Amino acid sequence: MFSHWFFLLAAIAVEIVATAALKSVVSAPWLVAFLPLALIGLSFALLSIALRVIPLAVAYAVWEGLGIVGIAVVGHLLFGEHLTAERIVALAAILAGILLLERGVGDAPVRTAQGRPA
Repeated sequence: MFSHWFFLLAAIAVEIVATAALKSVVSAPWLVAFLPLALIGLSFALLSIALRVIPLAVAYAVWEGLGIVGIAVVGHLLFGEHLTAERIVALAAILAGILLLERGVGDAPVRTAQGRPA
């Protein structure tokens, strides 16, 4: 199961890079604009590997939640976007929600869409 969490974290990292790249390529030639799309595709591929073991609701919540937090930090550091106290509290709430959701993940086997164990 640990390796599947690695794939999920890799999917999150790629999503953060892809989203930051979207902002960077706004005025770039159209061919360069396809790079973020390719990265988003890679992120989904990595997420699909993680979903073989990690429950869908947990994996998607962690993927989106950490992606949101990561993009907020990248936006602040690279693009000078403001992180107000309210936004920081909201990001902390997202992280707290992810931790609470992840604690509910047991060792029960995950089933595929066909009903077979993963």
